Amino acid sequence: MDGNHSNQKGFPLDSSVRALPEILDRTPGWQAGNILDVRPRPDFAAGHLAGAVSHPLPAITGADDREGRLVADLPSIFLPPRHEALLVVCGPDAPAAAVARHLEGRGRPEVTVLALGAADIAALPPAYRAVGPACGHLWSAPPWLVRHASLLPPPAAGPVLDLACGSARAVVWLAARGYRVTGLDWQPEALALGRQLAASRGASCRLEAADLRDPAQVPAGPWAVVLNFRFLQRELLERIPSLLQPGGVAVIRTFRDAPGYTGHPRPRHRLRRSELLGCFPARGFDILAHEEGHDPDGRPAAGIVARKKSDRRST
Repeated sequence: MDGNHSNQKGFPLDSSVRALPEILDRTPGWQAGNILDVRPRPDFAAGHLAGAVSHPLPAITGADDREGRLVADLPSIFLPPRHEALLVVCGPDAPAAAVARHLEGRGRPEVTVLALGAADIAALPPAYRAVGPACGHLWSAPPWLVRHASLLPPPAAGPVLDLACGSARAVVWLAARGYRVTGLDWQPEALALGRQLAASRGASCRLEAADLRDPAQVPAGPWAVVLNFRFLQRELLERIPSLLQPGGVAVIRTFRDAPGYTGHPRPRHRLRRSELLGCFPARGFDILAHEEGHDPDGRPAAGIVARKKSDRRST
C-alpha cells in the first residue's frame, strides 16, 4: 500500500492485515454501504471504492481553521443518519484522523477513515472498486415516506406541505419526483441546510420560516399531501385533516410513548397508544397504513398514512 494510511476504528494497516479487502470487509461503514470519498474529483473518477459517493474537501493548510472549514465543507445534510456507520476515504496526505475526530464530535459513534492512495484502489479486486464520475448520494428521505410513496396521489393532484420540515430531506426527495412542495420550519439553520440540499439536487421547492404554534402561519391549502415527521404539537396534528383536499393524503411519523422508554423527547411530546388513529376517524378517512414500532435509530415511533374521503363517501 502506498502513502500514509490511517484509520480511526482499530483496523491497523500493518502486517497483521494482509490486504485492503480484508480491512473493508471488517469495516462497518463498508458493510452499511455508506462510503464518503473526500478526495478531489479527478482522483475519484480515476478510481474509487465501489458504491462510494464523492464529496471533495478543499485542502486545509492550517490547524486553526480546520474545525470551521470541516463544518462548512462537510454539512450534515449530505451524510447518512447519525446512527448509521460511515466510512470516509481520504487521500494519503489528508488529515484523516482529524476528519474522523470531527465527525465523531458531531455525534457519529461509528466512523472509520481510511487514507488511501491511487495504487491501493487500483490493486483492489474488481468487486471492490469502480471508475467514473461522481453519482449518487448518502442522505435519505424519511424511511416511512419512502416505504409508502406508492400511496401518495400523483404530482398533478396538487401541492404538498411538510410541517416541521427540518433540513428538508422529504421536501427535496419529493420535489425531485415532480411534486410541488412547501416546507415550513422555525429553525433558520435547518432551512439553510435544506436550501443547500435542494441546490445540490437541482430541486425546485419552497422553504419558509414559520412558527407552527401560530395557526395563522400554517397555510390552509387545501393540500394534496401533508407531511409531518418527528415533531409533535397536538394542536397542529388535529388541524391536519382540515388542511387536506378530498383524496388528499396525510403521512405522519413521530415519537411515541413506550413502557420503560426514558430517552428523548419528553413524554408530553410522545404519542399515546392509537393516538394517530383517533386523529383520522374512519368516517372521514381511509387508513392506508398504520404502525406502532421503532425507528431505525431505536426510538419508539408511530406512523400513519391516511387518505381523506370525498364528501360523498364521508357522509
